[in-house]
Amino acid sequence: MAARNKVIAALAMVGVLLLVYIQGVLLPNKLERERRYEQEQQSPQTHDVNTILPYKSQYMGDASNLTNLYAHLPLNGVKRTFQLYPDDLTLEINYLEKAADVGEEQVNSALLYNSIAAFALIDNLQTIRYRFPDAIYQLSRGDVQQLLHVDLAAELLEQQTWKNEVQGRIEEWTKESSRFWQ
Repeated sequence: MAARNKVIAALAMVGVLLLVYIQGVLLPNKLERERRYEQEQQSPQTHDVNTILPYKSQYMGDASNLTNLYAHLPLNGVKRTFQLYPDDLTLEINYLEKAADVGEEQVNSALLYNSIAAFALIDNLQTIRYRFPDAIYQLSRGDVQQLLHVDLAAELLEQQTWKNEVQGRIEEWTKESSRFWQ
């Protein structure tokens, strides 16, 4: 009976140690990785293109698809509303925060990145207009195609091509992006 009690006590001790290890080491590490991943999704240079691939569509008229696409792109934390102009194949996004409050460089790079993503995923989308209380930005499919060395639809969405052709060049484009903004 004494040996049995010792085995039970040893197993209880192992259980307590495992619980402490899981609660004190594994869970905090997992939460830190998740926090870091969420932070990386706010930057065009580190955004995971695989999170937006499910939103590929032939038509811009699918409002829920567009809303979900932009919920997975940089600037998703800035409150916004969407307006579709199907006759012009134009998407207008009205942000409720000032661009200056978000940060000009962050806004420029994120809007350029978001536009490339939207044009690559939504086949008939031709123009995107971003309205902030203090600024208006607009890009067309033609503007984006001038920047890229690959076809918008087909090969661009392959992960390595996306990293090289979009994320690898976004800083360079951001510096010259003023030519696209109104």
